[in-house]
Amino acid sequence: MLNNENVLFLLGPTNTGKTYYAIEKMLTYSSGVIGLPLRLLAREVYDKVVKKIGKLKVALITGEEQIVPQTAKYFVTTVEAMPSEKYFEFLAVDEIQLCSDFERGHIFTDRLLNSRGTMETLFLGSDSMEKILKNIFSKPKIFKKKRRSKLSFIGKKGLFSLPKRSAIIAFNSNDVYSIASKIKKVKGGAAVVMGSLSPQTRNSQVKMFEEGTVDYIVATDAIGMGLNLKIKNVSFSSLNKFDGKENRALKKNEIGQICGRAGRNNLEGSFSTTLECRPLYSETIKAVENHIYDPNEFLYWRESTLDFSSIYYLIKSLEKKSNDPRLVKTQNHRDENTLKYLSS
Repeated sequence: MLNNENVLFLLGPTNTGKTYYAIEKMLTYSSGVIGLPLRLLAREVYDKVVKKIGKLKVALITGEEQIVPQTAKYFVTTVEAMPSEKYFEFLAVDEIQLCSDFERGHIFTDRLLNSRGTMETLFLGSDSMEKILKNIFSKPKIFKKKRRSKLSFIGKKGLFSLPKRSAIIAFNSNDVYSIASKIKKVKGGAAVVMGSLSPQTRNSQVKMFEEGTVDYIVATDAIGMGLNLKIKNVSFSSLNKFDGKENRALKKNEIGQICGRAGRNNLEGSFSTTLECRPLYSETIKAVENHIYDPNEFLYWRESTLDFSSIYYLIKSLEKKSNDPRLVKTQNHRDENTLKYLSS
């Protein structure tokens, strides 16, 4: 774990302006990098920074896009793509509560423990991280921000009675396309946003919704990771998702993260259910409306100091477990299993 003297934690629910603050803060330094949880969000932030300071000073690196001018001073990336060989005065990581995510948690935890700016480091995330941050770090500097608009439950709605500027959430591509097709027949059109779409297609779909060409957007839960769209209502078509390991019910904080896309800045937002979605429990509704969720009890982790002297020692270093009970060895072993198979 690196020096934590100039590390700041900015915590709060959705629509508090955390990401905006990070962008503005980054631009006060001569160099900076910000790691974001989604390719689409990275593109959105990149476009914002380009508008402020021009293309020649800004780089975008995701698993799909690489725009790296030789004169770039500010790097906007997905968390996985944050450059490890470069030093920046300012470093930020968004949605740090994903340290407890089954598939990607160990990557966010590695950034939390090992990535630092030379002058300032900023981690953004949910209030659910406060308890474990206080356990892991000695006297962490934590600043809290409040949501700028009210979020209210409006009950179950028929698909065609959903208010305009609604986002309908589904958890697989078949359902996304099926719902979008139904809306198109009655309402004239709907934008579709999924991680599997090409960058150009995703960007054009978002633009279509943002410009008001269509009043409905059908998306997977990835929309919950910080995208700033003009959404007034979020409606769930299901409350179950496959998390990379099993098909399970959404947790309260996951529901809240997605619902939080409704109502931007000072405009109030709402959330609802539709189609065959099971009812939301009253305690879940209360938790979402008041932004009160269970604290993160552990973080997924994997050894970051790897031994590349041989395949054998590389596998051994990857298999290493932490002595800290708060750091749980990642259960997502697909890449390790692939390495073992290929090495055999």
